[in-house]
Amino acid sequence: MNSRKNAIEKIIKYVLLCLCVMFLYVLQGTPGFLSIWGVKPVFIIPFCINLAALEEENYKYIVYVVAGLFMELSAGRIIGYYTIPVIIACTICSFIVKILIKPNYRNTVAMAFVSTFMILLTDFFFSYILSGYKGVFIIFFKTVLLSSCYSMAFSVLYYKIIAAIQKKFISFNAR
Repeated sequence: MNSRKNAIEKIIKYVLLCLCVMFLYVLQGTPGFLSIWGVKPVFIIPFCINLAALEEENYKYIVYVVAGLFMELSAGRIIGYYTIPVIIACTICSFIVKILIKPNYRNTVAMAFVSTFMILLTDFFFSYILSGYKGVFIIFFKTVLLSSCYSMAFSVLYYKIIAAIQKKFISFNAR
């Protein structure tokens, strides 16, 4: 009976995390929401990075796939364009947390910035540089650098949300 209860709690936990990603997708796709001088934050990548830092179970990859698919849906990209980089970045951050550092506010904020920057930089490279746009420095500054910095500001909030969800479902949490 106890293993059945743990399985139900796991399902509820990961459905709740997927609903958080869906809510962040809605916020990210809302036109003009938290936009400062045309710079919008990316909500989903820092959330996934914080989940990678705080969660040890492999079911978290379901959340990464859902997050990547929502990002592709909002950006109008092909399937795998964001899903694969999100999974790779989250896996790297998960290994870094297991091997090198402790998952605290500063580390997750730094990892969220670097991961968001790298994913947006890859998107910028394929969307603007290879397409032959002129004057890409302004576009780079606005869409990659400022957006990554702005997205990083929400990482502490995501850390607290994920920690609260884990605290609620602590019966099978190893950390």
